[in-house]
Amino acid sequence: MVNHFDVYCRDRDCGPFFLKFCTYFPYTAKLGLNGHEYVKRQLDNKGIAYEPLDNGILSCDDPRRVQAICDGLSADGLLRKWFRKLPHPFTAKDRQAGYRYRISILQAEFSLTQVLDRPPGGSFSRK
Repeated sequence: MVNHFDVYCRDRDCGPFFLKFCTYFPYTAKLGLNGHEYVKRQLDNKGIAYEPLDNGILSCDDPRRVQAICDGLSADGLLRKWFRKLPHPFTAKDRQAGYRYRISILQAEFSLTQVLDRPPGGSFSRK
């Protein structure tokens, strides 16, 4: 039976995410994060006003900055940051020998920018 251990975290720059490590070779790890939460944390950290949705942003004082923040999301950066803090199977000796995690995307969801670029008429109202 393969064992896993799960780590649930809240990152100051990225928001909530999880890491799931397998305890058997090849020691796979799964990272789950929400890009919308990342954008909200970045806007909060930069002091840019916005109106959030449950899983997105309704409006923002600087839509171009939102796009730049979205373009800057790096799962690799988050993963490497937390690998320095959390225990994982690869020791320093393993890493010196070249053993490292490589990121592959198993699931990705993309959204349109209609809210910021081309608000659809009549689909919702703000009161």
